[in-house]
Amino acid sequence: MTDKHYPDLSEDFDDFFESSLCGFVITDGSGKITRMNQCAANWLHGTPDHYTGKRFSDILSIGSKIYFETHLWPMLRVQGKFDEVSVELTDTGKGKLPVYVNGYERKDQNNKPVFMRFTLFKATDRRLYEENLKMSKKLMETNLKSEQEQALIREQFIAVLGHDLRNPLGAVMSAAQLLNRSELSDRDKKLMNIIQSSSKRMYEMISNIMDLARGRLGGGISINPVMVDLSLLLDEVSNELKVSFPDRTIESHFNIKNQVKCDPGRISQLVSNLLANAITHGFSDSPIILNADATDEFWQISVINGGQKIEQEAIKNIFNPFHRVGTESNQNGLGLGLYIASEISKAHNGDLSVTSDDDKTCFSLRVRS
Repeated sequence: MTDKHYPDLSEDFDDFFESSLCGFVITDGSGKITRMNQCAANWLHGTPDHYTGKRFSDILSIGSKIYFETHLWPMLRVQGKFDEVSVELTDTGKGKLPVYVNGYERKDQNNKPVFMRFTLFKATDRRLYEENLKMSKKLMETNLKSEQEQALIREQFIAVLGHDLRNPLGAVMSAAQLLNRSELSDRDKKLMNIIQSSSKRMYEMISNIMDLARGRLGGGISINPVMVDLSLLLDEVSNELKVSFPDRTIESHFNIKNQVKCDPGRISQLVSNLLANAITHGFSDSPIILNADATDEFWQISVINGGQKIEQEAIKNIFNPFHRVGTESNQNGLGLGLYIASEISKAHNGDLSVTSDDDKTCFSLRVRS
């Protein structure tokens, strides 16, 4: 639409040709210049008419001219184009001007060249941008290396701290057990129970931190696999949780036809973490289901609880360390249980997955026999 207020918005080739910030040169089929825009002429400190009739290579420096005639000109004739070749314009009064040039040849129906078009881009700005890009990349690599080194130091510190805390904590736990066997008043017994339960929880946290450090320092969680009766192992774990949480119901359904090869301590830890997670996040009036299957081909353990649906975005990060789901997560924990369960799964070459909908959430470990 056009009127006196809005000019014709269709592309005007002449306006584009002359007002462009890059150089345009058009030659005839033999390579003689027929038209040059003002931008290219300004770079050469001349006028467009001054270069009419000259060969395109005449506006290049001696070295670039030889390269054009021996390489780029034959390439145009064979391929019909070349892209982003670095050349230099002839002396412009300020020294040679480096540019990037694109060339294109148009032929007629008889395969004879009709004209050629060359587009010139100033190389100085481009090269400055590339240098800045290289410097930025090098700076980012340096910063990344520094962050990795600091992360390694932090994880080594965590590992050493966890190891050194175990000894005094073990002494506290042993002393508490001995004192608990003594004649104590009801008040002292309650205090002693608090000491024992708190120190046990601290011991579990330290163990989790140690496992985190092992996983992050490259070695991963180590396992010692042996043949195990999976039914007995799972019953022991679920019975321990039933004692700790007497008001919660854990139902077991096993279809185990043979023994499985695994690290019993680590699988107990994994299942305990999954059951504790189900108790923490599941509805209190909904039973927790512990399923297990074992065949010659695979063995699988699943923990199912009723509860709020875990959104897909949260599932993407659910096995990351220190990750907590929702606002009602257990603030007494470090958010390492599912991460450690995932690391134990990897150590067994297994797959730990999670599915969740409005009715239930299911964590499942599957390992090929």
